[in-house]
Amino acid sequence: MTSPHVEDGPVDGESLVARAVRRRTGDRYAIARDEVRRLLDAGMELMRDDPNGNPRIVEIVRRARVSNDAFYRAFRSKDDLMAAIADDGARRLIGHIRRRCARYTDPVDQVRACVQVVFRQAVDQEVAATTRAVLRNTSRDGRSAFGGVELRRRIAELLAGPLRAAGSPDPERDAMVAACAIFAVMEQFLWTERVPTAADVEHLVAWIVPPNHGVVDAV
Repeated sequence: MTSPHVEDGPVDGESLVARAVRRRTGDRYAIARDEVRRLLDAGMELMRDDPNGNPRIVEIVRRARVSNDAFYRAFRSKDDLMAAIADDGARRLIGHIRRRCARYTDPVDQVRACVQVVFRQAVDQEVAATTRAVLRNTSRDGRSAFGGVELRRRIAELLAGPLRAAGSPDPERDAMVAACAIFAVMEQFLWTERVPTAADVEHLVAWIVPPNHGVVDAV
């Protein structure tokens, strides 16, 4: 596998010295990014292989095919790596929710899309097992973004617009309550290993956006 290489082309107004520096630091950045990605993927693979296990650094390094030095240049400890895995998963989840919500214009459909994406963590058996493993390995670390306050805040930001359009008198507060409720219900399904149904989705959507709420016309 060849290492990624930074773009050699000139940047407008860039001196030859600056270009040389950019090329050198860019190569290092690309190599470091590749090593970090491999460590994240290796940690996830090991947790998928043994959801109840506790992968060790030596196993992660071996699976990622990097050196111990490469690991400790990127992370201070295994807890740091697990927090990064959780944060990476949270960012992917946010992106998925944003893309799904963008497919719809009706605010109820947007809320439903959000609930469906989050609930998928407990629907797909492999995803559920991996999510439980990530939560087990990051629950000791308050920096974990997965299921944490930062993730809920970002979900609430995505829900505020649809709730405002649905007629909420206080969309920001309602969105935060909704985000917390969505994750609390998902985690209940996750830890009891019960698969949420379409009826479960609709029940929660109707609680977040009651049927008697009228949609406000856009100005």
